[in-house]
Amino acid sequence: MNLWEKTSIVRASHMQEDFTTPMMKQYSGIKKNYQDCLLFYRMGDFYELFLEDAHIGARVLNITLTGKANGKGGRIPMAGVPYHAVDPYLAKLVKAGYKVAICEQLSPPNKKGLVERDVVRIVTPGTMMDEKALEKKENNYIVSLLFNINNVAFAISDISTGYFSTTEIITDNSAQVVADEFARIQPKECILSEKDYNNPEILTLLKRENNLNIFPFVDWEEYAGNAKRILKEHFAVGTLAGFALEDKKMAQQSAAVLLGYLQQTQKTPVQHIKKISSYGTKNYLQLDRSTMLNLELFSTIREHETSGTLLSVVDQTVTAMGGRLLRSWMKKPLLEKTEIEKRHESVAELLRKQRMRNDLREYLKEVSDIERLLSRCSVGLGNARDLINLKHSLNIVLEIKKVLETYDSELINELQKRIKISEKKSDMHLETLDNIIAYLEKRIVTEPPISIREGGMINQGIDSELDNLGQIVSGSRDWIVELEQKERKRTGINSLKVRFNQIFGFYIEVSKSNLNSVPTSYTRKQTLVNAERFITAELKVQEEIILSAEEKMHDIEYRLFQETLKNLLDHVSIIQEAAMSIAAIDCLVNFAQIAEKRNYVKPEMRDSEEISIHEGRHPVVETLLENKQFVPNDVSFAPDNQQLLLITGPNMAGKSVFIRQNALIILMAQMGSFVPAKQAQLSIVDQIFVRSGASDVITSGLSTFMVEMVETAHILNHATDKSFIVMDEIGRGTSTYDGISIAWAVAEYLVSCKNTSPKTLFATHYHELQVLEDQYPQQIHNYHMAVSNADGGPVFLHTILPGGASHSFGVAVAKLAGIPESVIIRANEILEELEERSLEKETIGVYPQPQQIELIDHLIHKELEQLDLSQMTPLEALNKLAEFKEKLKFLAQENKKYLEVD
Repeated sequence: MNLWEKTSIVRASHMQEDFTTPMMKQYSGIKKNYQDCLLFYRMGDFYELFLEDAHIGARVLNITLTGKANGKGGRIPMAGVPYHAVDPYLAKLVKAGYKVAICEQLSPPNKKGLVERDVVRIVTPGTMMDEKALEKKENNYIVSLLFNINNVAFAISDISTGYFSTTEIITDNSAQVVADEFARIQPKECILSEKDYNNPEILTLLKRENNLNIFPFVDWEEYAGNAKRILKEHFAVGTLAGFALEDKKMAQQSAAVLLGYLQQTQKTPVQHIKKISSYGTKNYLQLDRSTMLNLELFSTIREHETSGTLLSVVDQTVTAMGGRLLRSWMKKPLLEKTEIEKRHESVAELLRKQRMRNDLREYLKEVSDIERLLSRCSVGLGNARDLINLKHSLNIVLEIKKVLETYDSELINELQKRIKISEKKSDMHLETLDNIIAYLEKRIVTEPPISIREGGMINQGIDSELDNLGQIVSGSRDWIVELEQKERKRTGINSLKVRFNQIFGFYIEVSKSNLNSVPTSYTRKQTLVNAERFITAELKVQEEIILSAEEKMHDIEYRLFQETLKNLLDHVSIIQEAAMSIAAIDCLVNFAQIAEKRNYVKPEMRDSEEISIHEGRHPVVETLLENKQFVPNDVSFAPDNQQLLLITGPNMAGKSVFIRQNALIILMAQMGSFVPAKQAQLSIVDQIFVRSGASDVITSGLSTFMVEMVETAHILNHATDKSFIVMDEIGRGTSTYDGISIAWAVAEYLVSCKNTSPKTLFATHYHELQVLEDQYPQQIHNYHMAVSNADGGPVFLHTILPGGASHSFGVAVAKLAGIPESVIIRANEILEELEERSLEKETIGVYPQPQQIELIDHLIHKELEQLDLSQMTPLEALNKLAEFKEKLKFLAQENKKYLEVD
């Protein structure tokens, strides 16, 4: 039996009447309004948890579970954390999926009676504001999600930066849309209506996302029902047409709900959320969930780490804001040729002007995370030091603007113009950065304290009453110093000290060896081991003057600080716009840095549908090769000549690297980056699809093969003429012959479908598919990865060459992998037997197996259809007829054998 089973425990289900003390009754009254949260109840220097909250806190935070007396109600469980170090504990609880309500003391603790308390903020996974708990270069997104029969709507926010966006999508596959968008957004929290939260299908879909916390919002209907009014009032507009939301009811509802949730959790109007953007999935190059995973853009497939990803290679940004924007650019590459080229031209100019680029980079290193700094101030978490950091960063921003003015690039010119300055410095009109800097310079001292409740923040000359009180306090402190000197002289006690503490106020301290010299006018206040403390009437009078003046000063400074903050936040959009410009400059400088470091080239964006990459390289793999030289390869596509490249070759030869590198080159180009190649001419791609590998999705009851087929169906149903497809070993999740048939049919569909002809890299181990080149000579071309078959085994050259492969070298690869020698010997024996059987049926080419009878029949019919008898000589026709006769004879024999066995 544990401690709490030995005592009378009051459980959370008990009602308020179970509590006998006024404080616990107050706690219960507050807690009942936040049943879905752990309540951090401020008591002096600690936040305390009670009852079931205490059990959870003790377990998750690994803190001591204690108890608190509850009068006749017995002892109740309690656990606490120090208020001055609360952030790490909050982060740990939130990471574990809990919501925490922060209940503060709202009246002075020395006030008679119960201290007034209430919840001032609710911390959730998607509303964390602590810098140490947030990844600097990652957004912390929260999403509200709304389903309908044929529609799905999202609202997305990062309250730590002020980002707010919404979309409404018409779709016949809501599940796929949600999966793809959530894979791109990677939110930490999702709120749903209680109806959707109680829908098992929706919860199952969302729980596929790692690290996603899902909560119902009880006030959903209230905000959704008044969506248009709520949005208009918050953004101070008369119509939502400017946000492209006027006719999107579901987008309005999801946005209003999320805005309401943020206001409720932060207990503020969240005024740093100044604008709402409406986006559509057709506005950027689309990357579905499978593509992002298989291209390893943000996380590796096996280790789930950032090292070895595209992001790890292309991100050398030096600001947190730039790092977050780069992620966004990677998730949402551009579709407009002019916008892409504007980024490329900016990178080219930054690359040419190396010295100025280095200057920009050094300036950027000094810029704080302005977006998150403003957000903390907006929700009441900022202090005077934050304003000083902001002032310093804005000064650096102005220096960056000066450097940018020397550039000719159209995009850079646009970005520097968004950094607003005035010709005349003023602290009265805060419409420009220089005036905001002047305003902060005038009001906030250079080195303010952390606390905003203890004064020392506001400069002299701002408030006359504050200045007068300051003089009183300063004069009184001089009086204290003079008193100490006077009393030492009067008593002859040279060690006498006049000191102050929060408990006793001012006092005179005398060591025990000098107690016989203490005047009778001293009144004993406290006895210590080696000294005693005294007070005098005149000291108490002066103490009252000082403490009263200081208290008034603290109140005035707090009021002035809040006033300063309000004036600043009224013009927050000017600072946010400058911050976004700085983030974009950081990204462009970053692209120039990596282009110089890794020898990337500027791609040429074409209006045609042709793609040509000369000596392309895989941006990640080439950085992982320590002492080896990456082998570059060429690739080209033309809609009337070469649409699908059928690539064969053994494992380890480089097929997967080759097909992925081309998808990554296209993606990088449309992000605005230079690319790893000697030369690249590219057309605009609207979607990149990568179908490669799969694992069982147990929670959804989907097998490896089913996942493969679902993803393949998604590609075939959504690809367009402008799409780029990577198919890697399709059909391998089932039997060999089923797999060949599916791969064959998919390849045919991609080149023969009237509605679409996407550019495709089709890697396969099914050598049988190589005959497709004969069937579709204009669209399909065979390529293989070169292998040198030396005496010691195959040597993989990692070079792509025209033509099909004739050998898979599977056993040789197995040997390289460390398979036991006895297994390798037996595998070679079996391979020889199988090859001998195949040679016996050589007349039928590469299809000797009875299980492929239907496939062979299909080939014969295809070949007959494509024969042009008018162009054949009589001898050629007779030879072809004899060839067909042999094939049909073989088919009949094989079919007879198959029927006998069956």
